[in-house]
Amino acid sequence: MKIIKKKLKNIKKKLVPKLSFSDLAKKVTTSIDKTYKKLNKRNKKIKKYKKIKTSKQVKAQKNLREKIEKKKQREKISKSLAIKVRNQEKQRLKDEELKIKKQELRLKEEELKLKKAEQNLKEQTELRLYGQEQRKKEEEKNIRMEQKRLRTEEQRLRELAEKKIKDEEQRMRDDQKRIRDEELRKILAEEQKIKDEEQWMRDEQKRTREEEQRKILAAEQKIKDEEQRVRDEEKRTREEEAKKILVAE
Repeated sequence: MKIIKKKLKNIKKKLVPKLSFSDLAKKVTTSIDKTYKKLNKRNKKIKKYKKIKTSKQVKAQKNLREKIEKKKQREKISKSLAIKVRNQEKQRLKDEELKIKKQELRLKEEELKLKKAEQNLKEQTELRLYGQEQRKKEEEKNIRMEQKRLRTEEQRLRELAEKKIKDEEQRMRDDQKRIRDEELRKILAEEQKIKDEEQWMRDEQKRTREEEQRKILAAEQKIKDEEQRVRDEEKRTREEEAKKILVAE
């Protein structure tokens, strides 16, 4: 930006005309004043010698008039030339101003393009930095996720190993318990068998005793029944005999 502004100032300095219009007008005015002064002096000299007119004087007067006419013509030409130069200078200044404006516009366009390019470069740099930062964050995120996955996998393997060990220990305990339970079951079964046999023997003995007792009781009852029958028979006989006696009486 500073380089472009400096360049624009240098261009403006180069385009400023070395001879300004005011200097040119002063020079033309000074030249005309000098010419008029000379003509006035000669006119005064002519008036002094107006009374005496010789052929030389007439000729001189004629030459003087021609010179004055020529000078007037030159003055007119000088004025028209000065006007032309002034107009040309004005046009040149306008052209130079237009050229400067065009160059300023072009420089502004270049400056705008440069600003746009700088903005694009800044945006691209920011986007690139943002992309790099995002990639860095993504990489850090992936690393954290990978570390987490590894920790999780390590934890899973450790838990799996611990579970396997615990399962194996539990299986061994279960096997030991099963063996103990089997041995205990066998012992209990054997003891129960002995108890059952002892109970059967006791039951058998009891049944035998009960059977003997029943037989004894049955025999005793039979004896009692027989004794009762005998007593009843005797009673009945006595009653019949008593009836017979009563009837006989």
